[in-house]
Amino acid sequence: MSHEDMARMIAKNMAMQDGGFDEPITPVRGVSDFGEETIKPKKPKTTETRSKNAKPASKQTSKNGKKKKKKSSSGKTVAIAICSVVGVMIVAAGGFYLWGMNSYKDRFLGNTYINGIEVSGKTKAEAYKLVSEQAVIPKAITVTKKDGTTFSIKLSEIGYNDNTQNLITQYYTQQNHYSWFSSAMKRTDFTFESKFKYDKAKLEKVLKRKVLDSQSTKDPEDAYIKKGDDNSYVVVKETTGDAVEEGKIDELYSYVENQIDDGSFDVDISKADCYKKPAITADMLEETCQKLNNLNDIEITFDFIYTTETLTGDTIMDWITFDEDNAEAGYTVDEDKAMAYVEDLADKYDTFGKDREFKTTKRGTITISEGQGCYGWWIDQQKTCDLIVDLVEKGESAETEPVYYVNPDSAYEYTCNKDWRTADKDYGNTYIEVDLTAQHLWYYKDGKLTMESDIVSGYPSKSRNTPGGVYKLWYKEKGKTLRGSADGQSYASYVDYWNNVSTIGIGLHDASWQNGNFGGERYKSSTWGSHGCINMPLDKAKYVYEKIDMGTPVFMYW
Repeated sequence: MSHEDMARMIAKNMAMQDGGFDEPITPVRGVSDFGEETIKPKKPKTTETRSKNAKPASKQTSKNGKKKKKKSSSGKTVAIAICSVVGVMIVAAGGFYLWGMNSYKDRFLGNTYINGIEVSGKTKAEAYKLVSEQAVIPKAITVTKKDGTTFSIKLSEIGYNDNTQNLITQYYTQQNHYSWFSSAMKRTDFTFESKFKYDKAKLEKVLKRKVLDSQSTKDPEDAYIKKGDDNSYVVVKETTGDAVEEGKIDELYSYVENQIDDGSFDVDISKADCYKKPAITADMLEETCQKLNNLNDIEITFDFIYTTETLTGDTIMDWITFDEDNAEAGYTVDEDKAMAYVEDLADKYDTFGKDREFKTTKRGTITISEGQGCYGWWIDQQKTCDLIVDLVEKGESAETEPVYYVNPDSAYEYTCNKDWRTADKDYGNTYIEVDLTAQHLWYYKDGKLTMESDIVSGYPSKSRNTPGGVYKLWYKEKGKTLRGSADGQSYASYVDYWNNVSTIGIGLHDASWQNGNFGGERYKSSTWGSHGCINMPLDKAKYVYEKIDMGTPVFMYW
């Protein structure tokens, strides 16, 4: 049994009773606690009684004295024995007490724990070592940079000092070492959270040297789109680098300090929001890249009624201009190349402005130029080009018609009846024919003559002449006053039926001022010749207004 265990056992026994024993020891009757004879004084008698009953003193004394001496000797022996035992026990207990005091001198009492670690009998230094090792406080802080490399900051470099040692000293001082024996009866627990201090200025100085002033830092690089050998495009992902953004240095410091304050000695500074960021990320380019790759598969089909033209990705890819250094701006379409494509379509499919072979009623087949007429298909090249560019920029395929030209002054659209459009011509068997030389008009519907009439055309002067050409009936109005001026004269003529066939003011209408006289050479008179329109009898003008469909071509020739 060790001295410490023996001391604990004795201390436990001493604490069980006030006197330190299971039962109190009763002193022997007639003997004092210290082994001396107790003399009980007798009650004094009166003088008279003492004189009357007096006996010889020597005899009484001799008899009583012998008996008392025998009894006193036996009691002294017992008392001495008991006192000896008690004395030995007291001395032993005192010795163990003093031994316990000496054993726990400058040490924690038995049954003492700090943060769950037993420090019984340990010095403050030994207890500090145990508690510190349990707290796993390293000698240095390990910092992981964005590039994966690490460096260490010794705690001594930043003036690190925790509260463990001070608290251990405080706990030691709180213990009453005079009552060391009572620690055997009750466990003592001390618990604390590690807190520490360090010099932030020193920490920031180290961080500046090892992070900010490092020559190995890299700036971020923007994502970009790269064209491969197979004409496909891929997004090259951005790189973040590890250069700290100017103005965010304090955020780096704060991040590291917060990690240390939270008890972390492994700090990953890649998670700090302080680094320069790329201006363009891969996510920003994915849509553009997808559009670029879709261009290979894009198809834009133009419907020309009797046939179609398809613009494919192979052609479109040659129109694409893409700046890898400015990928965020996306790709651009070379409008000059797109316009060249539209011009080819117009040359191939436009009919407006072109000569036409026409079989006349009286003069056989002739060639009629467009003249100042307005009949035919006319692609609006700029708007069609814009349509193509828009579709390509969106990366969309489409089936559509070209955009046809619309006169901005009259809203006239340069299109024709789709049913009549073929590879050979743009009109069918329904049309109006005007022989300006013969001053006569015919209307054929589905190849059959349906109506005819004599006419009066424009007076053959520069400003009043009726020009030949291919026109189209495209606007009608009932009850209209025609106003204008020609050859220095102004006019205002009311008509019942106005049938507009041009964009220059030429139409088919009734002319009450002709007094029913039409045909012949009446047009050659400056009085009777019109200002360019085709004058007709009222019933014929009404027929055109009521019976002939809009869009019907009108062939005028000399």
